[in-house]
Amino acid sequence: MRLPLWIIAGVLGLLLIAYATYALLRTPATSTTPDTSTTAQAPSPQGLAAFDLDGDGIVYQDPMHPWIVQDAPGKAPDCGMDLVPVSVHEALNQEAEGTVRIDPAMLQNFGVRLTTVEVAPLAPTVRTTARLEVNEQQLVAVSPKIEGWVERLYVDYEGARVRKGDPLLELYSPALVSTQEEYLLALRNVQQLAGTPAQTDAQRLLEAARRRLLFWDITAEQIRQLETSGQARKTLTLYAPASGTVLRKEVVEGQQVQPGQTLFVLADLSTLWLQVDVYEHDLSWIKPGITAEITLPYDPTVRLQGRVDYIYDTLNPETRTARARIVVPNPGLRLKPGMYALATLQGQPTPPRPRIPTEALVRYGAEAWVILALGEGRFRPVRVQPGLEAQGYVQILEGLQGGEQIVARAQFLIDSEARLKQALAAFMGGHQHGATPAPETQLQPSPRAPEHQEHGTSPAPKTQPQPLPRMPEHQGHSANQDTTVVSLRIDANGFVPSRIEVPSGRPVRLTVTRTTDQTCATAIQFPELGIGPVDLPLHQPVTLTFTPARAGAYLFTCGMNMLKGTLLVHAN
Repeated sequence: MRLPLWIIAGVLGLLLIAYATYALLRTPATSTTPDTSTTAQAPSPQGLAAFDLDGDGIVYQDPMHPWIVQDAPGKAPDCGMDLVPVSVHEALNQEAEGTVRIDPAMLQNFGVRLTTVEVAPLAPTVRTTARLEVNEQQLVAVSPKIEGWVERLYVDYEGARVRKGDPLLELYSPALVSTQEEYLLALRNVQQLAGTPAQTDAQRLLEAARRRLLFWDITAEQIRQLETSGQARKTLTLYAPASGTVLRKEVVEGQQVQPGQTLFVLADLSTLWLQVDVYEHDLSWIKPGITAEITLPYDPTVRLQGRVDYIYDTLNPETRTARARIVVPNPGLRLKPGMYALATLQGQPTPPRPRIPTEALVRYGAEAWVILALGEGRFRPVRVQPGLEAQGYVQILEGLQGGEQIVARAQFLIDSEARLKQALAAFMGGHQHGATPAPETQLQPSPRAPEHQEHGTSPAPKTQPQPLPRMPEHQGHSANQDTTVVSLRIDANGFVPSRIEVPSGRPVRLTVTRTTDQTCATAIQFPELGIGPVDLPLHQPVTLTFTPARAGAYLFTCGMNMLKGTLLVHAN
């Protein structure tokens, strides 16, 4: 039995109307769901702009399923997670891996400070301790060349000042008396044999006796007096060979002396040697000829100028210091050998290279990094090779060219180990398993989650991140201005800095951080102050509080006395 054509046409029309109605009801209004026939993928940065219906540059994306995007805050339909705000413009300007983006409010809270990498030479200033010593080139010893006895002593105490030619002592020597007699006899023979063939031999004998007296340091004036008087003297006077101060007197009246025995040591103290202790890591700055300014603790108003004239070839294995010598004038003999002094050495300027503040350098063991500011709140860690360090700056040999903007403060809060993004992922506010990782990590205050919405109600308006209250910047002193705050770091090269300067009589709060396990410095101690040893856990700051009572130089060392530094305490 065949059905009429109009019945078949009616059935087909009803089927078409039903399919069209189903398709219209199935189409989503404001969100995109994955297609079951193809692999679900996150929209491209250009595709995110298609969801920005109100044109404010912000869309909301499911961090777990990044293909779910909408223009208003809400929750993911599959897992109920809060949608995360994403900037369309940031997505269009994706950076290299490791880039961090921080909200301006967070930058303000962190106290982030930027600086520009400058290309300039380093003109280092090395401050160190020194000691005044006798100029060894101005020492003179007085020793007889004949045996005898001291009949009279003119200079009878150490510290006496003498001039060249002043009498020191009178010496009786039988050998000297007999030589005088021989000289007088030869002189009479020359006079008696004048004009005869024997005069020549007599003259040779006279010259031989005269040379013997001269070899015994008898002066020509004393020989003329002997010729004039014609009588041999029992004693002979020894005179000072140079002007100076008697440093050592090793003879008394009546003492028998032997040839070569040291009786006096004289020193010209009009110039002194300043022996400067230079730490091993500062030796590259110290060259002969550089200028130095010397100050004395007993009188800070005295400032002397000098130049380094010699650097010794050996290193003290206990203090890890070398010695540099400075010739210091001593007018009026105000300076005394053995005095303590502070020397400021002005090193030779280096060739211009990129340099950055020392605090901007982040060290991870043997590696060094800086945080590069890319603009618009974007930052990226850059590995660099540091060079010489002086005056709060460090040269960069590789990694920077000059003119870049880098982070000089709070760089540890931006990105240290988080440069690999594992730590920074916690700031995303959600998990990302199964999602495509974004090449740039967003670090910003978390937006307030929208209230629970009843079915059919309109979505809540967008919530803007609110900045936290600004925290006070770190100061060099605490609220109590009498406390001096100092930071000390221990890396693979030792203590940084190796010299600390504080005033006396004021409390000192010293924070010590060990940043490497490639050193023996697992503890710190101040032996002369009775502090320590104090253990230093890795990457955990340890605070020491003490009050130095007296001015001076105090040594601080690691627990094994291998690494050392100096605490310079100035009179307050």
